[in-house]
Amino acid sequence: MTADKARKRAIRARMARTGEAYNAAARAVDRERQADTEPAEPAVYVAGLTRNGRPWVSSWDGNPDHDVNPACGHHLRALCGGCGVCTTCDGCYCAELAHEAAVDAAIEREMREHLEHDQHQADCERCEWERQESADYTRCPKCGLAYPDGIGDHHTHNPPYCRPLPAYRVGVDWGYLRGQHVTLVGTSYTITGYVLPDQPAPDPRAYRPYLQLRRTDPGYEGETGPFNPRNWREVHPAPSGEPLPRQ
Repeated sequence: MTADKARKRAIRARMARTGEAYNAAARAVDRERQADTEPAEPAVYVAGLTRNGRPWVSSWDGNPDHDVNPACGHHLRALCGGCGVCTTCDGCYCAELAHEAAVDAAIEREMREHLEHDQHQADCERCEWERQESADYTRCPKCGLAYPDGIGDHHTHNPPYCRPLPAYRVGVDWGYLRGQHVTLVGTSYTITGYVLPDQPAPDPRAYRPYLQLRRTDPGYEGETGPFNPRNWREVHPAPSGEPLPRQ
């Protein structure tokens, strides 16, 4: 049965039941049909709660095109009848999300700055927290592993994941590299440079020995900084016959 035939049959039935004229019966039937298709208003009970115990919404008419924030397109859903104060019930949380994003960005910036600290920085809250937790960088605060070389081992060990320290053989005298051209081979790139001669030799007992290197790579000529021979897969001194640069 089509919708039009069903409507006409409902009109005739109402005319026979109430004695109304056709137009009056038709208007009444149409009102009843419209009321059946529209969302029913919630039954409000004590303390502004609906029959199922949830807060009611005071002015939203059920139309998703109504009560929309024009700035972002999110629904505001009017005022909640449960407390009468909340304006974000099932609605727009843009302000909260923006605040959370700003907090996350600040934490990420702080962590990036902290990870660049090769030495303890007293004005860095994360450095100070790590120092206290690791008993002045002597043990892992998570698994208790002792650090032979202080803060260097703390960063290498990576306490959040408790990775084991690399098995380096302590006792290698890296002082023989002073005054030589070297090639440092890493896992993804290689650099070349000149190990400055006027610097003390690293302690053979040091777990992380450092030497000063002046780079000779194209584009990086003259840059000077520390390097740890143990951080490279291979360290190749220049042939003994290669002339040294002028000092």
